[in-house]
Amino acid sequence: MAKRRLKTIILGVILGGIIGSALSFFLAGLFPRGPVKNLLFSALKVGFSTAKVNLGFFTFSIGLSINITLITIIFIFLVMYLLHKV
Repeated sequence: MAKRRLKTIILGVILGGIIGSALSFFLAGLFPRGPVKNLLFSALKVGFSTAKVNLGFFTFSIGLSINITLITIIFIFLVMYLLHKV
């Protein structure tokens, strides 16, 4: 039962994040400049910048960042609620 709940949470966060980010990207072009657009579509960048690792014979770069908007957060909770009801 706990495994199913964890899978539902992970699926909800991933699906909600993808749908919310895509919708946020497309709707941002439709709204005129102003405080509502700033509130809904200003992204908070979370993560760490690119780090270069050089092992002499092998070099690679690693980095991760996530842009979170209010629309993304709303859709994450909406998808998690819908998955919980199913």
